[in-house]
Amino acid sequence: MRNRNLIYNKIEVLQSILLNLRRIVNTQEPIESYRVQIGKAEALVEEIKDIVESQPFSPTELNRG
Repeated sequence: MRNRNLIYNKIEVLQSILLNLRRIVNTQEPIESYRVQIGKAEALVEEIKDIVESQPFSPTELNRG
């Protein structure tokens, strides 16, 4: 995979967002804090999907049905 480091970095950011959400739950912050963090996580998931979809298929992937 050509952009392995980029994808790995995006997954690390997603992981930090999830940790932040856990902190928000533990400290019982306002609902808007949840919405902001969930929005960031959803946007990041879409970015990761776009990166993966832009990668060329390997020969073994092309032969799968």
